[in-house]
Amino acid sequence: MISDPGHVPPASPWSITLTYRHEHLWWFGADDAPSSWHVSADIYDDSGTHAESHVGDINIVLIDVDDTRDPFGLLDGEDADLGLIAETIFGGGSGGLDPDLDMQLEPLGSRILILNSVRLAAEWRNFGLGVLLAGTAIKKLSGGVRVAVCYPAPIDDLTGGHPGTGQGDPAERQKAVAALDRVWAKLGFEHFRDGIHVLDLNLTTLDENLAQLRENAERYHALQG
Repeated sequence: MISDPGHVPPASPWSITLTYRHEHLWWFGADDAPSSWHVSADIYDDSGTHAESHVGDINIVLIDVDDTRDPFGLLDGEDADLGLIAETIFGGGSGGLDPDLDMQLEPLGSRILILNSVRLAAEWRNFGLGVLLAGTAIKKLSGGVRVAVCYPAPIDDLTGGHPGTGQGDPAERQKAVAALDRVWAKLGFEHFRDGIHVLDLNLTTLDENLAQLRENAERYHALQG
């Protein structure tokens, strides 16, 4: 059931289009930069050319550990959050996955997918759509991927908060992080270490959770239909 039947998204979630954009210098190789994708969620007019409503943005980073000489160094040179993720999943600077993480995962696939950021427009928050759209993008880009990784702490928008909320109050920040942990658990992410969460993409966990999230979104579609 929907706790507040009057609280519905601005439009049907089934009208949202995800557009994937990947840009790189033609001469870049796997050791020059990770593969970065920007996914834009929008609702278009009937012509399909003009975005009537911008729903949100998702940024995903992909790296292939077999094709990259120094995956830790490559991610660490991008930004602080990617550096923290790299330090955790690569065991503090090694070229291979942390042994504990390696043992935890199924052995298929050499790519790692990092859910770097998810931000929804204010009017689209608190409907459970951010996690559904992010999971859909992960699934779309999951070819050859062994594990999806995220660091929930800085991703405030899915809870309806604002970047930096609670940073001056450890108790409030901990509550915010716990709330975000629950958000990403809806896709099957589990805490690994130091705030880093992982999802084995060789299991059926993501597919099963996406099916449930789509069913939830269908309720909003029915209310507006």
